[in-house]
Amino acid sequence: ADHLVCPPGVGCLLPAIARDAYTYIYETTSPTVGTWLTCTPQDYLSRLTIPSFPPEFVQGDCRHLRARLGEWSSDLELASSLQYRTAVDGYLGCADTNFSPTAEDPYRLPTTYGWDETIWSQCPVDVMTKLELCTQMDRLGLKRMLFVGDHTTLTQAISLVSILDRNEDISLDPSVVPNFSKTVFCQDHPNFDITYIRNDRLEEPGTTPSPGEPNCGPSNDHYCYPWSSDYSSYADKQLLIVNTGYHWGDDWEGYITNFQNVVGRIDEIAAANAARANDVLMFRTSVPGHKECELHNGVYAHYGEYCPRIVNGAFWHWWGELPPYNDYAIRIINEWNLLNTVKSGANIELLDPWYMTVLRPDGHLSGSDAGPNCGMDPQECMLYSLPGPVDWWNHLLVMQLKDVGTHLVNSSPMQAWR
Repeated sequence: ADHLVCPPGVGCLLPAIARDAYTYIYETTSPTVGTWLTCTPQDYLSRLTIPSFPPEFVQGDCRHLRARLGEWSSDLELASSLQYRTAVDGYLGCADTNFSPTAEDPYRLPTTYGWDETIWSQCPVDVMTKLELCTQMDRLGLKRMLFVGDHTTLTQAISLVSILDRNEDISLDPSVVPNFSKTVFCQDHPNFDITYIRNDRLEEPGTTPSPGEPNCGPSNDHYCYPWSSDYSSYADKQLLIVNTGYHWGDDWEGYITNFQNVVGRIDEIAAANAARANDVLMFRTSVPGHKECELHNGVYAHYGEYCPRIVNGAFWHWWGELPPYNDYAIRIINEWNLLNTVKSGANIELLDPWYMTVLRPDGHLSGSDAGPNCGMDPQECMLYSLPGPVDWWNHLLVMQLKDVGTHLVNSSPMQAWR
């Protein structure tokens, strides 16, 4: 990344002294009193910028910091605004459908937590509203939000239309094509569409799958519906949200080649159609599942509780590969965004719910709140029930969109810091 932003504490010591520029060190007390900076040689100190704390960020910069450091807290008052008016059909909504509220437990436990920014308090993740999303889509001139990705992306897309009360007639039956499109009707702002296209690997093998007939992957067991022609031919400005990583296992070479090809394909599309150069592009990081999720009925207090439970290998769907996959994608995004004069496509923004979601072992489809009628075979400890933690990916999305609009208005550079 171009810049390293160090929150208070010793955790940033080694990367801070290893860099030679663009490092910002924040401390809650004077750096000359009781911090690790007092032990740092002067030649290292000269490489650092030590602003005052709490920081004053340029408007819009929060999108580089939001959701990276924080914690979940129980909030029953907030929980009332985190429920759907209409339950999701099928297995994603099974836990919610089977839940019987009581005076003591009016809401499913996974829907009773709010995200608190513990360091960058001026960069909150607020609960989205339809009005706010309509406002930001209008501000950016966006007529469509296009989600492309696997089942986790499907869950995010269904979460969003459910928050907006447009989740009717969406089938999760495996015998039905999963792609869908919904129109969001905005008061005092133009309407826009939310579209989902399933593509597990962001590949286009030249064929179209059908339910029960996959068409991509090393064993030809994944689904890659064509998406680039739909994206390319869309008449108006749009927001493209993509994700990949879950279906690459430990095939590092394949993942790297594929991600570079995806970025290159987006640039080719923009070169052929100037309208695409004005789109807003986002890459969502991939979030691993949680081992033995059925044993958890609450959140992790901090990363230290999650860290010992990290698992990897084929049995765990190579969840341990996802963080380095994310980091590689972010590096490529940074390099891409710096190519201002030699690329045709727009910059790529980062939607990074990784940290906030690894602290959520609760609420999975096989979680303790799912109930006896929602059993999954095999056990499902990666996908979440709705409503639940995935809703916060969309709350984060709207906050990021607001910051993107601020930066576009100010013609400020966009970097995917991590």
